[in-house]
Amino acid sequence: MTDTREGSVIASTLMMLTCLVLGLLGGGMLVIGVSFVSFWKSLSPSDFQAWFASYSHLIGGLMIPLGVGGVVVTVAAVVACWRGPATCRQWLLIAALSVVGVMLTYPIFFAATNAAFERGGLSDSAARSLLDRWSMWHWIRTGLGIVGFMAALRALQRS
Repeated sequence: MTDTREGSVIASTLMMLTCLVLGLLGGGMLVIGVSFVSFWKSLSPSDFQAWFASYSHLIGGLMIPLGVGGVVVTVAAVVACWRGPATCRQWLLIAALSVVGVMLTYPIFFAATNAAFERGGLSDSAARSLLDRWSMWHWIRTGLGIVGFMAALRALQRS
């Protein structure tokens, strides 16, 4: 934490916000991985592509701001807590790297893949194969998100 009382309140607030936002992000990714992906795989490839084109913007409209907010609030918590206990700082750095990793998966894989699903017209085998890859990448980012959330909780505990 910082040396001043005001700085301590700011740092504590940022750490709690970090836990909240990373918890929502990780929980949202778990819901997508468990519920949505299972639902999508139960659809025919053409029905899945039609569903994705119609509704994926709603998921992105929630998850992308949560991810960006997670990066912003976690980095702010790292800065605010920099002079505090080393263990707190280390856990916050792990949380920050994890949420940045979550967000990096979007331009690396998800942006182009989601656009392909939204355009539609993929053959059945191409759509199923791409959805399987989407699922694998999604579990990677979900794991990163859960690690970030757990690290933020540890940082809060160590502050």
